[in-house]
Amino acid sequence: MPDRMNRIIPLLLWSFLLLLPCATTAAESRWVTSNGRAEASSVTAAEAVQMALAEARRKAVEEVAGVRLSSATIVQDFTVLSDVINSASYGQIVAEEVEQWDAQVLQEDKTVPPVIIYKVRIRACVAMPEGSPDSTFKLEAKLNKHVFTSGEEMFVEARASRTCFITLINLTADSRAVVLVPSSVRQENRLAQGNTFRFPERSDEVAGVHLKVGTLPGHTKDREAILVVATKASQPLPPQIEEAGSYAPEAIGRWLVDIPLSERTIKVLPYQVVSK
Repeated sequence: MPDRMNRIIPLLLWSFLLLLPCATTAAESRWVTSNGRAEASSVTAAEAVQMALAEARRKAVEEVAGVRLSSATIVQDFTVLSDVINSASYGQIVAEEVEQWDAQVLQEDKTVPPVIIYKVRIRACVAMPEGSPDSTFKLEAKLNKHVFTSGEEMFVEARASRTCFITLINLTADSRAVVLVPSSVRQENRLAQGNTFRFPERSDEVAGVHLKVGTLPGHTKDREAILVVATKASQPLPPQIEEAGSYAPEAIGRWLVDIPLSERTIKVLPYQVVSK
């Protein structure tokens, strides 16, 4: 697969649920204001910014959905990302406006570097998906590794409790989502009960289809993810996804919100890529 399809950062998943005007979604929705903060002590400034935004978005969903979601630190322990993504069972941000950014500098001891705390206030529109999750619709998915070196090959495997259709989405560092399956490389996405879905298939690899991971230019480490969506019926993707192979944030937000919870289940497979 082209390298552009293999650079993915899980923190950006929330971004794919933004920018869709609340009035255009069929799901019930409400605008709320929320705040987030994060320290740039053991993480980079860019990671702290994403952590602050993730906290603000989580709080927005909590307020509308009336539930308590995972508040674990995503960047420092990227394996907890699935807890955050599971908030899709309660609500999804479909539009967002950043109202204000602030930074606070803490330095009690002048002999050590200061700690910068990033603070953000957002106004978010949270849509409530229709229906309730089907507890019998189970999805298991995994990658061949959790930590990769740039240039290594990845494959994805999935099994489900019933016959379903699999959509694989590559979440990129440049704020795009690239559809791996279905695509021109792999159109067939039906998974029969009891079978294992694999991408790329071994026959694909023999034919020269490979899913290689890599860090962004200038990066020594990236945290990335594959989004696996299983649906009971085939769910056509918006035309802009099928034609371009990638889509703008509002497309995936609308697509997910419009699929009733009883008709879908998702898994996020986070992993880390380090440069050679």
